[in-house]
Amino acid sequence: MSRAALALLVLSTAAFAAGRPRVLVVKSADLSPYAAVSAGFAAEARATLEEITLDEGTDAAARAFKKAADNPPAMVLAIGPAAAVGARRQFTNIPIVFVMVPYFQKYELEGGNITGIALTSDLSLELSAIKAMFPQVKRVGVVADPRYSQKLLEEAAGFASNKGLSLVPIELDSAAKLDKALKAARSKIDAVVMISDRTVGNAEVVQRLISWSNEEKLPLVGLAPGQVKQGALLSLSPAATSLGQQAGRLANRILHEKIDPGALAVANPEGVDLTLNLVTARRLGDAKTLALDLITFAAQKGLAVRVVE
Repeated sequence: MSRAALALLVLSTAAFAAGRPRVLVVKSADLSPYAAVSAGFAAEARATLEEITLDEGTDAAARAFKKAADNPPAMVLAIGPAAAVGARRQFTNIPIVFVMVPYFQKYELEGGNITGIALTSDLSLELSAIKAMFPQVKRVGVVADPRYSQKLLEEAAGFASNKGLSLVPIELDSAAKLDKALKAARSKIDAVVMISDRTVGNAEVVQRLISWSNEEKLPLVGLAPGQVKQGALLSLSPAATSLGQQAGRLANRILHEKIDPGALAVANPEGVDLTLNLVTARRLGDAKTLALDLITFAAQKGLAVRVVE
């Protein structure tokens, strides 16, 4: 390529970028899943991106947002809790989309200028996966803290009923009450699902649930691939790059279709990875049949599958 052609390309690229809205991508920390979200967002968003990573500490984050406010962007993509909370405080009139915020409800991420993508689903995929692998299952225990998850439980009950399932709430408001709750549920459930709320997401609760479900030979749907490695039967978890792509499409609606973020409900994650533990599957029955049924289910839903032992 000649120098003249290269110069023309640079000028054309700059002019193209100049006509695009500028999005400030704020990462709560320098983590690989956050980087994957940012990469996915860049692939979909029709915008010029500027990226910053927050340093540790409240004061450092506040300084970073104050500096960013000196040159306000057209929109903020906030990745992680610190970025989401900081953006909500600093930008009250600029659209904000948050991603990778566990239990987002507790951070009061509300307002006419903010929306996002949840890390948890409505349990429809989890319940469908159980039904695909275990047609005989009728009663699914759902471990949840009703203080945080009552609405989700109520919504999931309707979907479960349509699948010929009944939900049995296993309620707890502290890790110390788990054993008592499990003992009461022992003869009333055929499978177990966890809801990712503040109480159930506790490492102590998760480890005990995995041990108990294996002792009782009950299929357990975990919250993340790491829990499947520890012994849960399977998990359905958002894929970071797919979350970024979904956020990019959401940003395009806000920036180019001029949709008010506050009018958009927090979305369920679209890109989900399925992880299966073969060792646990063997404990529960014919591992080959269970794996085949799950792979068939994943193919029908367009899910990526990973198998661990």
